[in-house]
Amino acid sequence: RQMNMDYALCKASRHNMEGITRAVTFYDINCQYNKHFRVRVDRSRFLEMAPQLTIIPGIGLWHVHGHQDSCYVRYASNFIEGIGRIDGEIMETLWARLNLISPAARGMSSPHQKECLDYQMNDSNFCKMIRMKRTLCRKYKLARNGILESGKAFDRLDEAAPSHLKTEWLARERIAQSSRLNDPSAMDEYEINIKKAPSKKEIELRLLEEGNARNAAPSRRSVATWISTGLAIEEAQIALLIEVRRIGRRSTETQRLDIACQRDRLQGQIDGFARSALTHLGEGFDADDEPEDLDVDILDDLDDDPADFTETSHTWTNSPELTVIPLPSNLGDLIPLEMSLREGQANDALHNLRIYLCNKAILFRTTVRQANSQALKTRAWSQVTSMQQAVSLHASIYTKTRKQMMKLEPGQDQLQKYKPLLREQLKISTAVGDPNARGQRNESLAWFWSVEVDLGGPDQSWNEEFYRVHWLRAKALRDRWREEMLLVTLEMDWTCKFFLWKTTIWGEHMQESLEKRLPGHGCYAGRQSHMYSLLAQDVQAAFQDLQNVLIEAGDE
Repeated sequence: RQMNMDYALCKASRHNMEGITRAVTFYDINCQYNKHFRVRVDRSRFLEMAPQLTIIPGIGLWHVHGHQDSCYVRYASNFIEGIGRIDGEIMETLWARLNLISPAARGMSSPHQKECLDYQMNDSNFCKMIRMKRTLCRKYKLARNGILESGKAFDRLDEAAPSHLKTEWLARERIAQSSRLNDPSAMDEYEINIKKAPSKKEIELRLLEEGNARNAAPSRRSVATWISTGLAIEEAQIALLIEVRRIGRRSTETQRLDIACQRDRLQGQIDGFARSALTHLGEGFDADDEPEDLDVDILDDLDDDPADFTETSHTWTNSPELTVIPLPSNLGDLIPLEMSLREGQANDALHNLRIYLCNKAILFRTTVRQANSQALKTRAWSQVTSMQQAVSLHASIYTKTRKQMMKLEPGQDQLQKYKPLLREQLKISTAVGDPNARGQRNESLAWFWSVEVDLGGPDQSWNEEFYRVHWLRAKALRDRWREEMLLVTLEMDWTCKFFLWKTTIWGEHMQESLEKRLPGHGCYAGRQSHMYSLLAQDVQAAFQDLQNVLIEAGDE
């Protein structure tokens, strides 16, 4: 129940809100809370909300990444127009200062605790006020740099995009923003909309739903989930093999400790899986560890020496990442179920492979080629390396999956669909991020770009889809920084006016106190008026100097 939040929001919406028709709220679970908020208010006798007030729900960036993937584009502040850049996680940025008094306040009585917290919060607010000059100057510099960097990134994408596509993307963006209140899913325009082949989870769910658990034998209950767990363990083995290969023989003590911890966790998963195998395969199964089953082809497009990996791993022949787990393809039973799940695993691997290859290509075009300093080049290539590691992982998972599928005697259609993945097919031209080079891409892209991609074309639509998402997100980032600059500039003006207003107010209090022959009150009011006058002069001079310095730096 959300009655406390409903009450707080309704009261806040009626405080100093004259003339305001649009408000943005941030709540950790706004994706669920906001769905029926108006209905709850209408049904309540004690709650009231202005009908003309439009509430746009949002989720803080720190929390939104713990939600479903769809929540990011629907509720993250990056995609809310007019909001600028959110500074921290709303009120949570102020909690750290209050943590210092928590040991002392914990043992206080309630009145003493309230008085202590009020004092600390008032002091925090006063410190924020007198440090407003420094804070706004820092935010102004950040906003200016953000506009320059995001503008350059967007311009690089915008120059290469055809005009007719940009017109279409802008129209779709306007529709999404105007429809987000009634239909948050309209914001999925900022996501990659790809109708892909069935994933491993979807196939597992279908197999579980098709099976009749009540009539099934104990050895066949949850067998789809058991096999899916085995496939996940195989993927973890491949990831660990790649990690061992990456660090090589000259590893640090910390790296060796991390590898040992990963091996320990993986061995625990394998032991649990083997114990479950007794239920599904019986006590007579034999995990026939054939040497060829231990070989995993690590695919990437780098020129690595295979001998390095051999030297790294030959001393770990009993390691969990080289253990053959008792799956039907290794033992000869439950083959049809594993074949279905293997197809889903292969579909997942190819889908992720396409995603990372496209992102890598666009990264080359927009970041690596444009880097004009050693620092930018180093940063750009570190991003490329990270992307390449993901490509290598998913390519190796697909290769291992296909190798196991071959043991399951696949049909001719499956052989045509799931072809061998070669190292040279992972090399992709940077032109893949340029929609103008359609003719060349049709001839160069590998077979896996056309595996059940329902977008009207094996390559062009894929690349346009990824380019569209990069273009829209770059535009959103540029727009938020522009809004942030506008808000910071206005906040500078508001701060100056606030200090001048407080100067006037306290000056009037001083005059009233002197007229009433209250010299003590008059002295205090005069001191307050003088303090705010100095603050106003200080911030005005600082803001003007900052703008002059930045203008001169821009002219140079």
